[in-house]
Amino acid sequence: MFVTLMVLAMSFVISLTMALINMPLDSRFPGRWVRNWLIAMLVAWPTAYIVVPNVRRIVTKLSS
Repeated sequence: MFVTLMVLAMSFVISLTMALINMPLDSRFPGRWVRNWLIAMLVAWPTAYIVVPNVRRIVTKLSS
């Protein structure tokens, strides 16, 4: 659940920030941004499930 919530939050913030920087604020902005957010989540979610366990292992080794 933690990873899923982090993916939702991070992809939301990053995709919105990048959309505001790169897209004009017109009537199509919300639809284009939501599409980009969905794509970001589809990439970030499986990536996080692969990366998080490995990072936890590394942090455990470094902190012991």
